[in-house]
Amino acid sequence: TLLYTIKFEHVDSVMSELTKDHAGPLLTDGPLIDKLMMPAGNFPYSTSDVMLKNITPDEKRIINDFLYLWEKSTQLFQQLRHIPQHGMYNWQLHFSRTFDSFSKLWKFQQEHRRLLDEKYGLQRWQIGEIASKIGQLYYHYYLRTSDTNYLHESLIFYLAIRQRDYYCDKDAGSSRELLTLKNTKQEVLIKKLRYYARFLVVSIMLNKMDLLLELKTELASLVELLPESHTARDVNEWKGIVNEVVSFRTALCNITVTKCDATTLTMPRRILPDQLVLPDLTLSPNPLKLQHALIVGTIPGQPKVTELSVDMFRIGTTLEKSHKSLSNVFNCKKQYLYKPTPVEVMGKLAEMSSAALNNSTQLIYLSGTNVTYSDKGAAGGMEVYTSEGGMHFSHRDTIDVKFSSRYSADLLHPEDLTPFIRIPTLLIVEAEGRSSFNTVSPVFRQPVVVLISPRLLPHTMQGDNNGSLMTLFLHSPLTAICVMCNTQHMSDVHWRQGNSLINNLLSEILTIVSCSKYTHPHFIQLLDDAFVRIILLRFLFFEAVLHLHTAFKTDEYYPITVPCLKSFEIGTKPSIRRGISDIAALLDSTVLFST
Repeated sequence: TLLYTIKFEHVDSVMSELTKDHAGPLLTDGPLIDKLMMPAGNFPYSTSDVMLKNITPDEKRIINDFLYLWEKSTQLFQQLRHIPQHGMYNWQLHFSRTFDSFSKLWKFQQEHRRLLDEKYGLQRWQIGEIASKIGQLYYHYYLRTSDTNYLHESLIFYLAIRQRDYYCDKDAGSSRELLTLKNTKQEVLIKKLRYYARFLVVSIMLNKMDLLLELKTELASLVELLPESHTARDVNEWKGIVNEVVSFRTALCNITVTKCDATTLTMPRRILPDQLVLPDLTLSPNPLKLQHALIVGTIPGQPKVTELSVDMFRIGTTLEKSHKSLSNVFNCKKQYLYKPTPVEVMGKLAEMSSAALNNSTQLIYLSGTNVTYSDKGAAGGMEVYTSEGGMHFSHRDTIDVKFSSRYSADLLHPEDLTPFIRIPTLLIVEAEGRSSFNTVSPVFRQPVVVLISPRLLPHTMQGDNNGSLMTLFLHSPLTAICVMCNTQHMSDVHWRQGNSLINNLLSEILTIVSCSKYTHPHFIQLLDDAFVRIILLRFLFFEAVLHLHTAFKTDEYYPITVPCLKSFEIGTKPSIRRGISDIAALLDSTVLFST
């Protein structure tokens, strides 16, 4: 395919060059990267900008050719940011041109390294900047395709720059920064800080928690080196990134699984082959495939890194297969929006709708704060909205309910989604409080399924803002059950046994749903896609567990499905109750379940 043609024809040839002497990592940019992580500083664009001594015309031509290639490559790279995520624009061709340009630039500087060092004053950190841009292309490609193979390639670049100390002067000592000029020292330090910040994002995306701790420590020590010329606000922003990493890792590592040798098991985040529940046959005549997913996070105070909250990370990785597995399953294209405006959400939905293919489906994940109101406000005697509330979207961490009226520009109403459900849709709403999104209906006669989190949680499970319970259940059911049972440690043997029990239960739930005459046709149609099927089955399992847990006693503690699935009453099936009881026994928590 074109993707791998670009990868192997252009990038792998560059990688072979990188590993010879100067290898560089990526500096990631994209929707998940905030303003602190934008690239800063470029090379001079002409020989008049540098001090040249005893230079011949041929040498001057070589230097100018190098600067031209750098400028051309940089311009192509900058243009990638302006290419829309969706639509008919041939972005793959532009990536190919950018890869090719940087490949030529790298080979050129390899061939003329000595001249560029002696006559132009090319330094190691500048060579690293060239290599880092190549690495960034890998990350951008991952954002475009959700293909985790490219995310792993980006990690290779990051590790290479760390191993080779590109932002240190090896000739002057392994830990001595480039001290040629005061401005150069500051520029290199800022570049190094940005490099670490981006490295942290990729490490989180790939679940490299041990590496994450090392990088956090190194980043914290670098922040202390910021010169006095930087404002207190700049220093606090960098310290804030360090604190974000600590909080984010704590939220993700809410259970410790220990091996027999006392080492800690790194739990997978993405879908593994044994977690893929396959139906015995195609459930609908025209199988649907998940093409796009919009993931929105607005819950105040939830741990985050840059513009990726814990809930967003969990649901995003749930929509990806594990590295080099499930070759017949393809990841959907994802868009992340952190604390957007309702208009921005609708804009992304419009882009997704315009790029939708036949027999495709979309997933919309909304996490935020529900706002309801009892007034039936109208304008000019006409009812503006039929719903009684919406989800509050705001950059502020607190919500002034007094000004959250039905006309607030910060509210996303269920009716706002109506124009964009012309294609099959799975809508997931994660928010405490009364939700009005149960009014979303398939007005265009396309399958629409809505999953809504419980209005309340028992008081014993409140106060922990390390992620939402329903989203955690959709991401890792066994981890969520451990949280419900206040289990913080377990052996890897029990961990494997518990996941095996859950996989068997999900297969049984699939049989119940697919064979029941009460199953709504919309569920049948959406079950054909592997990722949607896993989410739907985990949601039904989530509902069954809540009904059997003694702390969840009334309807306000239970999730809602549209269309309604109560007729299944999966939790009443003896085999399901026995399976949940076996899981509770593994956690020594049978007393918490009425099985």
